[in-house]
Parts: sequence; C-alpha cells; structure tokens
Amino acid sequence: MLKRAACLLCSVAVAFGASACGTSISVVTNGLAQGPTITIGVAADQPGLGYLHGGEYSGFDISVAQYVAKMLGYAQKQVVFKQLTPAARVSALTDGSVDMVVDSFTSDDAAGKDVAVSKSYLAVHGTLLVRADGTSGITKTRDANGKTVCATKGTAVADSLRNVAAGVAIEERDTYPQCVTALMIGETDAVATDDAVAAGLASDAGDEYVKDSGATFGDDEYVIAVRQGRDELIGQINAALRSMVSDGTWRQAAETMRQRIGYKADGAGDAS
Repeated sequence: MLKRAACLLCSVAVAFGASACGTSISVVTNGLAQGPTITIGVAADQPGLGYLHGGEYSGFDISVAQYVAKMLGYAQKQVVFKQLTPAARVSALTDGSVDMVVDSFTSDDAAGKDVAVSKSYLAVHGTLLVRADGTSGITKTRDANGKTVCATKGTAVADSLRNVAAGVAIEERDTYPQCVTALMIGETDAVATDDAVAAGLASDAGDEYVKDSGATFGDDEYVIAVRQGRDELIGQINAALRSMVSDGTWRQAAETMRQRIGYKADGAGDAS
C-alpha cells in the first residue's frame, strides 16, 4: 500500500517539477484528494488506548496513529484502521495486511520478531489486575507464585512476570476482555498486562470489580512497528513522534487519556 502510494505521488511530483521523491513526508502532503490509503493495525478493546465504540475509534494510540499518518501526508479519510488481536499484529505486518501497528505494542513484544520499530512514545510498567474484593491475595509481585494469571497471546508480559515470579501459572486468552471475564468469574487470580492497559480495563469494568494491584514488574515502552526493512518509513515515523511531543499534541493526548481512564503517563520515552 505505502509502496504504491510512494510511486504514484512521486510521479505526480515529477510532473510538477518537484525533486523530493525520496522524502514521502514532503511529497505525500499534496496527495490528499482521492489518493492511496494507509492501513494501521490498532486495538479496539483497550479503553483509553485503542477503543471502538459507536463506529468510532478513540484513545491515546489512536491519537498517535492519526498524528503520524497526518505527518506522512495522509488525510483523515485516507487512514484505514484495522482491528487486530495482540497475536495477529506481527503476521498482519509481514503479510501486508497493515502498513504499521500502533497497538500498545511494546519493545519486549517486538523482540526477536521480523519487524522494525520506531522510537518509543509511551513508557509503561508491567502490573497485575486483580478483583477489587482482594480475594486473590495479590498485593506484591511475588504473591503471584502459586496463582493462576491470565495473559493475552502475542504479548511478552507473561515472560516478564515469570522472571520475578517463577511459580506463577499462566493461562492465555486471545483478548484482554476475555482475560477480564476469566478474572471476574474466578477462573484466574489476576491479569498480567502493563499499567496503561490495566487502567483502561479497570475503568471499563468498574473500579468496584477490578483494580490494579500495584504489584508492578519491569519497565517497557510502546513502539510503532512496521515490516522489516522499512528503514526510511521508520525514520519518518520517528520524526513525526518527535514533532508530536514538541508541539504539545502528545501532552494533550496524554491528558485526554488521564481524564478518560485515570492513567497518568510517565513520559514519551525516546520520542521526548
């Protein structure tokens, strides 16, 4: 998709005497009418981050995706969001279903995968989501030993948890809502995720039902992923992320997230 876009817009630029065919940020900005689209893999079930409701996507990751797409020269109507489960993110990139992934994708999730990633745009921390009534008995990370914890397929959080609680039993589900359901009906004692996702899940389910245990483990960062070998595109994404931080848009999106789910962002990671 992006390759076809670059070819088309480059030919337009040549026709008008432009000489910037190697920099799609400057070339693509004129191709807003009925030009090509960019397909971005996102979550639809993570309140505050990537959430689909009433046919509209919202959340911090969505704001990041929209900003980056705009900096790449795409009008809003040219941006196509594709809902992905965590396990489908890498395959969607490698088979060309999406051009990039902006979906609470951490640097640990990307490790060893056939993808290229941007600088980080949000610092996060591993944590355990538990039932609000305290019946799990988990208040510290080591309390997870001997407990059953749900993790979503396609994320590295289970390995991070095992590093600090080797006796934990991990049960995987396809989505975060499935993990929350398993938690609420007593099939698992906790949900392993990062603190940004946990805040959104708790806000959506209701703080009277689930809460962040405060049992944090490890630091990680959200990154944007593209297919391996797209080095020029990664450079453009990094430039867009730096611009988002410097012009105040990142801060505005973080504040909206705080108001929506109560999560206070630590910082923009490498993009700041």
